Amino acid sequence: MPMDYSRLFPEIGEEVWYFPSLSRAMLLSAEFVNRFPRKANGRIIWAGKLTQAKGRFERKWFAEKGGLWLSLSLYDEFLPETRPLIPLAIGLALLKSVHQLGATQVKLKWINDLHVNGKKLAGVLTQKWKDWLIVGMGLNVKNPTPSHLPAISIRELLKKEVPLCKILSSLIHWLRYYLGFLRFYERKLLYEEDVKNIIIEDFKCFSDTIGRCVYYHYNTEHEDGIYGEVLDIGPKGELILKTEEDVQSFDSGEVIYLL
Repeated sequence: MPMDYSRLFPEIGEEVWYFPSLSRAMLLSAEFVNRFPRKANGRIIWAGKLTQAKGRFERKWFAEKGGLWLSLSLYDEFLPETRPLIPLAIGLALLKSVHQLGATQVKLKWINDLHVNGKKLAGVLTQKWKDWLIVGMGLNVKNPTPSHLPAISIRELLKKEVPLCKILSSLIHWLRYYLGFLRFYERKLLYEEDVKNIIIEDFKCFSDTIGRCVYYHYNTEHEDGIYGEVLDIGPKGELILKTEEDVQSFDSGEVIYLL
């Protein structure tokens, strides 16, 4: 019987704070670490809407009522060699949650964007704050998506509405599962035991990035990026890219699919 790794990280979602409206949930998560530290590891801040939501590089994120807007605080107890797997684990948890609803056409784009045919369904932002990791997650569920942006929602995919609480419950399970596996995996590494990395295996299974011709840059809004073919995802989640000159690997950044 497969191991239930969710048992190894039960703190996630033990405490969920809901607010009808916030400016930014990630800022409140950091504040709550200071104010209420005892159960901060695994605490989730849930906002009905965000008025100043931002993604990477301060890009504006439209977070209207009807979407699932969350922030997760994690004590950074992770090993340096496994910490890069956290963004992939978060993306997988989101993906598994929407697949359980029936939206199995959703794919993962490196590092952890959820999309369908180039239309973005969910995004993740992970930031280091003191001894903590603050993870922001945004999922379009039944909120209106901007017509001028390539975005899509669960309601559009399934042609029906799904309760936010149902998605959140599933997401908490999968966050516990993949981050629980990370705890298990770290113990095996410390004792030099071989174990397959299900985060990498599952990412490769559910991602459509490998084999793509892409434009890579740390920030794709800049013009001096790199063109190449994605050969693989490395053991630490790094992008293995074949260019005209050589093969390079990158542990962070963004890609735009060309083919």
